[in-house]
Amino acid sequence: MRRPLLSVAFAAAALALVPASGSAQDYRSTVLSQLDAAARPVVNSGFRQDGDVLSRDAIVGMLAPGTSAFMELNLTQGTSYFIAAACDNDCSDMDLRIFSADSTTPVAEDTKDDDYPMLTFVAPRTGRYMLAVDMSKCSGSMCYYGYRVFRK
Repeated sequence: MRRPLLSVAFAAAALALVPASGSAQDYRSTVLSQLDAAARPVVNSGFRQDGDVLSRDAIVGMLAPGTSAFMELNLTQGTSYFIAAACDNDCSDMDLRIFSADSTTPVAEDTKDDDYPMLTFVAPRTGRYMLAVDMSKCSGSMCYYGYRVFRK
């Protein structure tokens, strides 16, 4: 009996986090469209989405202003990677950094004042890495973001 009640409470809490100025699908579409645009030049230069790193086309999530998310990626030594990120229209600055699992020094970072960070780097070793997504500026209570990983 408690499970349905918990599910309803969880769904209501999740809906409260969705930005009020548009539907979740609108924000997702905006993020995916921006990721498509960012990918075109690198795909034309030989990069392909890396199905070994991400089990799906793109990761899409939400962050409050001034917060970060950390995701683990498994990368291969000597492989060139391109990671493109984008955020919705309420976001004006988002940053990306990637760290090897045993270091606090970034392997690559994009901390420019923009809402479409991109990383290009060669993995120095095979293993786990942490991708940090920082929502630096967001005019809403939450902003949608997404990223894709490519390799060559």
